[in-house]
Amino acid sequence: MKKKTRNILLISISILVALFFYGRHNFGDDRQSFREIVSSAGVGDVSTAFFKMEEIKSFSNPIVNFIYQRWKKKMYARFVSKEEVFENTSGNKIVNDISNIYREYWRVELMKPVPESITDSTLYNNIADYVLSNNLTRLPKDSLLKNIKDDSVLKKIIEKEGFKVNFNFRNGFQELFIWNKESTEKYDVILPKETIKTTVVFIESYHINGYDEFATFGDSQVGGWATKDSTKLYCNKSTYDLNSEKFKVSYLKHESLHFTDLYNYPNLSATDLEYRSKVIELMYCTEETIYDRISEFVSGANKADRDNAHPYANYILIQNMSKLIFNSEFNSDINQWKKVSVDKINKAASSLYESNENILQKDNSINEII
Repeated sequence: MKKKTRNILLISISILVALFFYGRHNFGDDRQSFREIVSSAGVGDVSTAFFKMEEIKSFSNPIVNFIYQRWKKKMYARFVSKEEVFENTSGNKIVNDISNIYREYWRVELMKPVPESITDSTLYNNIADYVLSNNLTRLPKDSLLKNIKDDSVLKKIIEKEGFKVNFNFRNGFQELFIWNKESTEKYDVILPKETIKTTVVFIESYHINGYDEFATFGDSQVGGWATKDSTKLYCNKSTYDLNSEKFKVSYLKHESLHFTDLYNYPNLSATDLEYRSKVIELMYCTEETIYDRISEFVSGANKADRDNAHPYANYILIQNMSKLIFNSEFNSDINQWKKVSVDKINKAASSLYESNENILQKDNSINEII
């Protein structure tokens, strides 16, 4: 090997080694801080995410900072300068137009710092105008405006174009999911009280995928859902390795418990449903995912608004687990959680499930527990 070639090789190796060791600098703390910013946006509090971005100009870890700067640039283009032109992905003009009406609605409403100021009136007025101007309904305008909020008219229009659709209302925002490719698979899912047979509908790809995917450029998105009037679970296939614990526990067990709870405890609040399913995750997770799940629950915890089901359930879960394991109110130190054995976390979660279940067994019509 020539001396010049050897020197170049040694320099390259030295740079790679330096980047490896420097890349480890503050990686865990910086990643957690970045995750907290994304979590704020993911639950619909985009204004808080921007406030945090103003506080944190950059991260010391070069890897986290590189990802952060790219993400921040896209967020400003979407929500502040509004320079971003929304991409049409369906190949269908009607579906694209309706999707972009929702995106414009999210672009405005997600930036509102006060939840009470969020409104869906502009969304439904724009939908009604679009439907009427394109002759997509025979209903007169006054009748359409009376019915538009139940989404039935829009559902028929989208399905007529050959697409699947699901509407939801979550954390104060109207949501829209549209897809046209899916597959199904049957599973036996073991839960604490029973083993249930369920059919999972795998959504292969979305054309629009809810407000949190929009608010975070896909860093946060719905993994799936259960419906009371169907024996099926719906799964966002692209977010899972189907052989992983994330799928087998954090999706299958989580959503399957939702499915059984919707029937067994029909009045239970969405926040309590989420709490119970997150407890189930910590009962069954192994070292493969358990500390990462706790980290996500901590970063996504917020007790400010009980109606925001996921962040509120995260807070109460970590609070209750902290009391059992650390004898403290709320432990957000991930490094301390990592010192706790998986078995101890599993058992603490089982204790929370049993106490919650005992309350429901005495009165299955109850609305709130946590």
